Amino acid sequence: MDNPEQPLWVFRMTGGLAARLTPLSLILFVVSFALYALLARRTLDVAQIPYLPTILTPFAVLFVHEGLHGAGFLVFGGRPKFGAGIKGGAPYLFAMCPGKRFSGGRFLVIGALPLVIIDGAALALAGYSPLVVPALLAFAFNTAGAVGDLWMIAVILQTPRTAQFEDTDEQAMIAWPGPGTIRPAKLPHGLNPHGFESVVVWVSIGAVMFVACFLVVGIAEVLLARASPNGILSVGSVVLVSVTTAGAHNSLRANLSVQTVLAVVLAAPLTWAAGRRARRARRR
Repeated sequence: MDNPEQPLWVFRMTGGLAARLTPLSLILFVVSFALYALLARRTLDVAQIPYLPTILTPFAVLFVHEGLHGAGFLVFGGRPKFGAGIKGGAPYLFAMCPGKRFSGGRFLVIGALPLVIIDGAALALAGYSPLVVPALLAFAFNTAGAVGDLWMIAVILQTPRTAQFEDTDEQAMIAWPGPGTIRPAKLPHGLNPHGFESVVVWVSIGAVMFVACFLVVGIAEVLLARASPNGILSVGSVVLVSVTTAGAHNSLRANLSVQTVLAVVLAAPLTWAAGRRARRARRR
């Protein structure tokens, strides 16, 4: 049996880990966005875009996600604390519960809770046209934001089942030996990866540029559609945006696929230019 006051391992958000989580998060975002759009394609075809819920959804997901982690800590007898940080150029939010150790099973529930509840709620709205667009964004943002939880779950699954886990106020998760725990010969894979820290900087710049271009393109399309006589902006037979007015209410339909492609085309050279300028600044 191992010493109960000597940790089996300590898991922290390092630059090397951020360099891997950031591109994985973007991949999860694209894949989950595409899968949800495929699942709800019929509803999306007739859906209107509610302005305020759509804009607020990504921010709401961030806080609800961490709130659900906190709720998990609370249900299992802990007192959660919340915070935010930046590592390797990548911002992140976190929930922690210092001073309380949980079994592996309970910690897995706490880690998976936001992914299951938020994604489940979003899937339940896949057939409800008034909220399907915010639900699509919630599903994609939440799945992408759960990449750290999924990585942590993979590390926990490589740890003896009798171990106990604590999320400390030092922004670190500690695995402690439980009753009968035998220290494994090797540390879990993915515990402290190194290298490729510069990747996260490029990916972060690209992500910011893409979001900015996506918003600019969307706003420009809406303005052009409103300025047209019939409220439709199209290229040939492809409708980019249509805006209709019924009384005091405006409804909007947008071709998100074309908007995404345009945002990528614009973001690519801007990312390259920003990276080149950053290199020149470092040389000076």
